[in-house]
Amino acid sequence: MKLSCFVIAGLVFLLFSHCCCAQQSTDTSIYHESVSRLQQVYLKGIEDNAEIYHGSEYIRNGRQANGFPFFESDNLLAGSVSYQGIIYTSQNLQYDIVTDELIIPNYTKNALIVLPPRKVDSFSINAHVFVNLESNASNQLPVDGYYEQLYSGEPAVYVKRVKKLASGTGSEEAKYIQYNNFFVRLKNVYYPIDGKSSLLEVLKDENDALRKYIHANKLNFKKNPESALVLSATYYSQLKH
Repeated sequence: MKLSCFVIAGLVFLLFSHCCCAQQSTDTSIYHESVSRLQQVYLKGIEDNAEIYHGSEYIRNGRQANGFPFFESDNLLAGSVSYQGIIYTSQNLQYDIVTDELIIPNYTKNALIVLPPRKVDSFSINAHVFVNLESNASNQLPVDGYYEQLYSGEPAVYVKRVKKLASGTGSEEAKYIQYNNFFVRLKNVYYPIDGKSSLLEVLKDENDALRKYIHANKLNFKKNPESALVLSATYYSQLKH
């Protein structure tokens, strides 16, 4: 496909402005807004040649079951994807948390495709932000994959959302059951958190202050673990700074 002169000119400007920004930036927000607009012009110009549309076809598990394998909804949801460093806004997404696959419609919107996970940096669905994390011997993360980032400070809070298909017994229909596994990242190490005790063990240098804060604010790690973890991590961060 041949690009219009406008698109090519936009790309030249994008590359030039990027080089200039590396030396100095007088207005970061204006710069990033300009880059984002030029990226969208470029993507519109290349249409179905955009790298994001080169995924493999998504085939859904056809087994009859109560519920669905996706995050939050059985339908496509509004979001955005950072793919090989390029942000694709106004996307319709599904996140299969059984197979840990990110799904979008192909360019002609007549099929669904799976994005190669090694090329996805992060994505958002509504207000939920997921990042692609890689496990290694030093960070102690149990598995590679997409983790929702609940708090991005130090310490950071993540949750690995997983669904499993449980077989029904007798006349009972099979159903999807969701599990949420929480982690706190402190000094680039990911610690599994299953409640207040494990959190206090990880953040033990401020144990007394955190206990008082949790008690005073009536944080409930069983009924509302996400809120309790985020508030505790935020308070710890404030104590250290």
